[in-house]
Amino acid sequence: RYDFSHPILAEVLYGELGLARGRLLHASVAEALETLYGDEAPARADVLAFHFSRADARGLAGKAVKYLAAAGRDALAKHADREAAGYLSSALEQLGRVGDADRGVDHELVEDLAQARQRLGEYDAAMALWERARAEAVQRRQPARVARIERRMGLARYWSGRYDEALAHLDAGLAALNDAGDEAMAAQLRLTKGSCFQAVGRADDAAREVRDALTAAERVGDASLLARVHRALLFLHTFIGPPDAARHHGEQAIQLAESSGETTIRWSAHWGLATLAGLTGNAAAVSYHIGEAQRLAEELHSPLMRVWTDEVSVEYLSGSGDWDAALPLAERAIAMARGLGQRTLLPRLLVWAALIHVGRGELERAKQYLDEAWGLAGARVDHRGGPMDVHTHVPLHMGFAQYHLATGDFERAIEVGEAGLAIADRTGYVAWAIHRLLPVLIESALKRLDIELARAYGERLRRDATRTGHRLGIAWAHTTEALIAMLASDWQRAAPLLAEAADELEAVPWIWDAARLRRYLAEVLIRLGDREGAIRELRRSHDALARLRAEPELARTRDLLRRLGARPPARVAPAGSGALTGRELDIARLVAGRKSNKEIASALGISPRTVSTHVSNIFAKLSVTSRGELAEMVRTGTLVGA
Repeated sequence: RYDFSHPILAEVLYGELGLARGRLLHASVAEALETLYGDEAPARADVLAFHFSRADARGLAGKAVKYLAAAGRDALAKHADREAAGYLSSALEQLGRVGDADRGVDHELVEDLAQARQRLGEYDAAMALWERARAEAVQRRQPARVARIERRMGLARYWSGRYDEALAHLDAGLAALNDAGDEAMAAQLRLTKGSCFQAVGRADDAAREVRDALTAAERVGDASLLARVHRALLFLHTFIGPPDAARHHGEQAIQLAESSGETTIRWSAHWGLATLAGLTGNAAAVSYHIGEAQRLAEELHSPLMRVWTDEVSVEYLSGSGDWDAALPLAERAIAMARGLGQRTLLPRLLVWAALIHVGRGELERAKQYLDEAWGLAGARVDHRGGPMDVHTHVPLHMGFAQYHLATGDFERAIEVGEAGLAIADRTGYVAWAIHRLLPVLIESALKRLDIELARAYGERLRRDATRTGHRLGIAWAHTTEALIAMLASDWQRAAPLLAEAADELEAVPWIWDAARLRRYLAEVLIRLGDREGAIRELRRSHDALARLRAEPELARTRDLLRRLGARPPARVAPAGSGALTGRELDIARLVAGRKSNKEIASALGISPRTVSTHVSNIFAKLSVTSRGELAEMVRTGTLVGA
């Protein structure tokens, strides 16, 4: 009913009360509110905690602890981790005023606060609390609790990238369970061991631990535990293949997580499926699973989940050609990852941002990001150190290889790229070899005019991509074949191969490489005497490069247009309907002509599946939901260029 016109007035009046009178009033308010709330008092724990903790009376300290702990656990459940840490820290401080009979909650508070610190990325502080909790559990001879704490300590070391220490804690947890007989906890410890083995590239060991966990989970019959196992299998098969197995386990994890109310597991399964879709070039699936992961992260109020979801979004936006959206998102995610102490995630974010800067010719900025990532990961080209995070180190090598390629140091690009390839080969993580790494090695070999080396890389890329159903890798393999034909001056063969490869990359979509291929196609068409065809391809390349603001490649395209006597378009990137590629405009016109996907495929010499992907991309760019709406835009002239 009453409020202060300015917060300073409240501060002044509060200060004039005096310390003793202020505490007395807080005590009176606290007891009155507790009586007023009655049975609903636990739901108002935050308000009661505020007053009881400020009463500073020994007789009320127990209630201060009670409500501070309740408010902290409520915040923890909502992933309001900073708030939870504040409440739980205050509760532990208040315990000093509580009698010995009321100190039974001490260990619970310590563990809850450790969990909050761990979520905030404050791993050293969390470890100190876990050690305190473990010492008490050992003293009380509680082996199941010791095992649970060891698992949490293992996770803290895992997220810090200290995998040897993580595995030691997990083994200690399993040893503690020898007499406890807690099969469900043993399965969780094995799953976490599997995650550590995955991170350092020990795929066979990871598979063994996850299989043992699956056997135990099926015996226990716990849906929540089974969801965790299928999630682990999703992550494992994402990188060693086959993709169909990864998708199957991801879908199983989501179903089981929904039935058991495990929202966090649902989020991570959608995140994993988005990663899988990005690695295999399934744009529709990436978009769907990112959307679900973002929704669940917001529902859980988790900044940690948001930043992990943002990483996949940045990579997707980078490939699909929306660099103006990708870079600001990457900057925000980088800042958040730094704040949350995410040393395993931060290097990859820096690499994805650096690749965009390389494409825009901002090489100094790219090098700064790559150097920071290299320092964070402790990467070494010779790999003779201890365990390393494969999911950090392979992208790092790929990022540096791309940088050296852009600076014209092709020898160094190949050297660094092959070092990354050695990690992928040693670990069996074929997806990382296919995704960007082999393509940059192929391009470096071609720039060095080493056609045999490029062909060898290309054959491997085709073999691995075909075996794993990696659509983007297959498109890159076709690109390799086309570029080799071009370098061999086989113009008649190179032209259709380049056109097909560009179409495939656009359909994924992977706009950056597709735009560059169209410029190469224009050069081949010039050799074949098709000036108009060359100008058409250069304009399509120009539109995409202008949207990307990829200045080095854009300048080359504009120079080639001038050499052909054609005036280059404006450098301003098109928006809305003007953002469609040339191929997408062709398909939009045919859709308006009531042509089916099969008929369009026949007319354009591409596959019906490629047409379907293009139509989905057109719908997304124009915010339309049906072929009828698209046709209406074409007929009314709303669609620029159609």
